[in-house]
Parts: sequence; C-alpha cells; structure tokens
Amino acid sequence: MQTQQLRYLIAAADHGSFRAASQSMYVSQSSISVAVKDLEQELGVTLFERTSRGIGLTPEGVEIVERARSVVEQIEAMESLYSRVAKDAEGPRFAVSSQHYSLVVDAFGDFVEALTGQAGELALRESYTNEIIRDVQEGRSDLGIIYLSNYNDRAINRSLSDAGLTFESLYVARPHAIVRSGHPLAGREALEIEELAAFPRIQQEQGIESSSYFAEEPLASAPSLGRLLVSDNGTLSTMLERTDAYALGTGAFPDEGKRFISVPILTDETMDVGCIRKASAVENPLASEFLRALAKRIATFDGPIEASPLVGKLIREGE
Repeated sequence: MQTQQLRYLIAAADHGSFRAASQSMYVSQSSISVAVKDLEQELGVTLFERTSRGIGLTPEGVEIVERARSVVEQIEAMESLYSRVAKDAEGPRFAVSSQHYSLVVDAFGDFVEALTGQAGELALRESYTNEIIRDVQEGRSDLGIIYLSNYNDRAINRSLSDAGLTFESLYVARPHAIVRSGHPLAGREALEIEELAAFPRIQQEQGIESSSYFAEEPLASAPSLGRLLVSDNGTLSTMLERTDAYALGTGAFPDEGKRFISVPILTDETMDVGCIRKASAVENPLASEFLRALAKRIATFDGPIEASPLVGKLIREGE
C-alpha cells in the first residue's frame, strides 16, 4: 500500500468519479482507477459501487477512506515538520514555477543578486501550465506565474480552486504578435488576426496532458501556416530570427538588440499575468522578496502593459 494510492482513493471519494478525481490530481483517469482496484484487491473489499451515474462508497469504503484521511494527514504533517527542519539547516529555499516571461527571468536575476553570499537553494522553473499548478499545489514551488484570459479563465480558475490555490493579478496586456525586425508585418501599427494566416506560428509545448485552455499563448484559434513547437525561449528566439514565423504574447520583453518587434492584435482578448500560491500555506518570506523584484521590473518596463494595484503595494512595502 502506497501513500499516493490513498491520496487517489480520497480524491475519488471526494469527487464521486474517477474522471473528476483524475482532473483534480492532474493524472490520467486510468491511474486513479488502477490504484483503487489494486487497493480493493490488497484489502479484499469493494470500496466503490460503480453505476452509470458515477461511483459511491460502500460501507467498507466509507470506513477505509476515513482511516486513509487520517494516515495521509499524519504523513503530510510529518513531511512538513521535517522538511522545515532540513530547510532551516541548509539555509533559505525558494522556488517559482513560471510560463516563459522575460520579465520574470530578469526579476529572478535581480532577486538572486540581492541574496548573493547567502547559503541556500533558489530555483526558477519554466514549465507547462498544468505542471506549474501541480508544482505549487504539491509544494515544489512557493509561487507560480501564469496568465488568465476571457478564453481560459473558467478552466484555469476551476483547476486552481480544485488545487487550493489563489490567483493575484500583476499586469494586464493586449495580445501582440512578436516577429523579427525584418518581418513583413514588422512595420504595422496593429494587425487583424486574419493577417497572421500566411505565416507559421511558434508555440510553447504544453505536454500530452494539456488542452488549448492551458496554452501559454492567447488566441488559440489564430490562423497560421503550420505550427512550430518549442520548449524554451532560446529556441523560440532562434526560430523568430531565422524564419517568418510569429509568436503571440504580452509584448512585454526587454529587447536591447532590437531584434524583435511586437505588434498589437486587434482583439477584445486580454492577458492577465499573475501569481498563484497556496491559499492556506504559511508564506515563505523570500516569496515576497521575489514578488517585489518582479513588481519593480513591471513598474519600470516601458512597454504595452498595465500594472495591477498589487504591484504598487509590493513596491511601497519594500520601501
């Protein structure tokens, strides 16, 4: 019997279906059903009654789920206690998981520079949207940086709620097409979305568990002459420089070499970039320090973004 099996069992009981449990745990439905089946065989009891309307706990299942909750709570309490002891001994630790934003990378550099000479472990993980949510939910990262739009907000907010996470806005931007400086569209003041159809689109890969709601870029239905999938900003920059492909984003990226041009898209869509964190967690003091570094970058960025009230609050608190 494994702790993860018990967690899957509790999720299935709470959600009343293997499918809903799998979505809340960010795993495949088969992972949940196989774990429950293995537990039933190991314990020699039937835990759920399966019907066309879903699943329901048997009397034995009710008792076992209650005991499973107690076991998992004790394990999590022990892990939390001793991980804090270990972290205190090793020095400060902080991790942030993020979609691919240059402002976040620059802010992380400012944050690390301010802590130079201190022992500890600091991490910036640029990752898939669903992996960012999972990192924060499971405590691998203190914060996550993602965006919401009027296309994905219902799906993302549902996932955040299921994971016990909150979202706070940092800045809002209109979608922009990002192209190389010599691109046929580079001289335009604004673009109709249909004008993108003649060019390939570059997108950050989101893994096999994802959907269009978890895409890192807005305007999932934007036309294109094929797609180029990448997994990091270095490759994205190379593809932009060497082809007539375009990428979609906030337009908020420092570009000292003027290699790229961001052109606004004429759309009602917006990108609300913000931080996610556990609603019930005790905040790591370094999370506030990182957010202040990010707020300063946002406030001083001379580009097409609108800072949220949280940015001003963070800066005032650091003065």
